[in-house]
Amino acid sequence: MMDTLFWKDYFDNLGQALKRLSDVMRHPDLDKNDFMQDAGIRRFGFVIELFWKALKKILNYEKVESTTPRDVLAKSFQYKLIDDEAVWLKLLDDRNNITHVYRQEDAQRVFKNIKDYLPVLEKTYEALKKNYNL
Repeated sequence: MMDTLFWKDYFDNLGQALKRLSDVMRHPDLDKNDFMQDAGIRRFGFVIELFWKALKKILNYEKVESTTPRDVLAKSFQYKLIDDEAVWLKLLDDRNNITHVYRQEDAQRVFKNIKDYLPVLEKTYEALKKNYNL
């Protein structure tokens, strides 16, 4: 019972982070302010970190061993937790680029990509929420 509660709380935290990312990315002043773009990029990093860890918890629940973020995504695709492994690997690469090396060119590219990623993240979150009654 405690594992389920902890997992639900963790998933709820992901949902809150995803909503905050959505709020930033849909803000009317988004393209006018560098700090809004920085906030979107930062929140994107949080969401991806929480997402792969949530997927790992789901895989563990399903008795599937996984280790690294790439392994988690590969197995999540194999077990139909995510729809498109290539998109998720690109999400992870973009998150790594802005987390480990911060260059303005990378930040601008990732920011543009986040707009395309957001519907994928939201759709996946809602599907997992429904499938696992969270």
